[in-house]
Amino acid sequence: MALLPLSFGQARARRFTSAVAAAEAMATTVPSLQMFDLPGPGNPAFASANLVCGSVNIATDSVTPCRITVADSKGWHFLLNVAGQAQTDINGKKFDLFPGQAMAILPNVKRTTTRTSGGNFVAAIDIDELMNRQRAMSGTETIVHLPDDRPTIIPLGFQPALWRTFTHICKIIDACGEDGALAARLGVDDLIYRWVATTLLEAEDTAETQHVPRGRVDFVCDYIRATIDVRPLTLTEMESASALSARSLQYSFMRRFGCSPMQWQQRERMIRVRERLFLLPPDATVTGLAYEMGFSTLSALTTLYKRHFGETPIQTIGSGRIHRDARI
Repeated sequence: MALLPLSFGQARARRFTSAVAAAEAMATTVPSLQMFDLPGPGNPAFASANLVCGSVNIATDSVTPCRITVADSKGWHFLLNVAGQAQTDINGKKFDLFPGQAMAILPNVKRTTTRTSGGNFVAAIDIDELMNRQRAMSGTETIVHLPDDRPTIIPLGFQPALWRTFTHICKIIDACGEDGALAARLGVDDLIYRWVATTLLEAEDTAETQHVPRGRVDFVCDYIRATIDVRPLTLTEMESASALSARSLQYSFMRRFGCSPMQWQQRERMIRVRERLFLLPPDATVTGLAYEMGFSTLSALTTLYKRHFGETPIQTIGSGRIHRDARI
């Protein structure tokens, strides 16, 4: 039976007609893996390729219908079904993986998977490395905690670009051939960790923000405007006012305004400064206005103001006076 192409390593793939031999090859990435033929038309056929890159051990396979068991995987793996269908049973609970629709992050749990003809991509990962990437990418200590007694299924359909970027990562792996050291120098292992971390973080953000009431963001906006003449709000104050997590608040503002809440506040403050400059009494100073608006120095206000409007506060005042004189 003809096999579907592998995710990478097609030219150097090892091919088998024995499920036992195919399982031995895949067990270098997923320890204790065993494979058994399932009845079907044609002869059993298997192909696989693997690459060790830094702390990531990756493999891809293409199979005819088979059943796979894993008794002790010696650690964590993430798994994508690239073609065909796979149903996994863990302690009587089953889940299906379809191509491009979801990925699974698996702790060391006993499992049995029944597969149709198709292909998989699997990687043995260091869970601590994955958590470190999440922290670095989110900019906080908050991470998506993964249960160590059951799989975590992450949908991919909410963000089609994730699947496209995964296929490009496979092309980079393919270009490295069997040279794992080259792949490590190119940062392929880091790229894989970042892809998995991105998928986790974006899936959680999407789940959290799908049901965020619009009124919560409106309340934060009103709160910012109410204090705008006094001082800027901290992100913690915004989170408390909205009753949202840091990621939910950030994501909600990005979806609605295309910027973070701190950037939105900064823009509103600059608009308010400009309004006050046009109405500044003759005996008032820009320095005084800067202090009133919560800036530590006139220079800090001037730098930020020029970035937004392309001119200094003094130039705005001069422009306003020219317009007033012209009307008179």
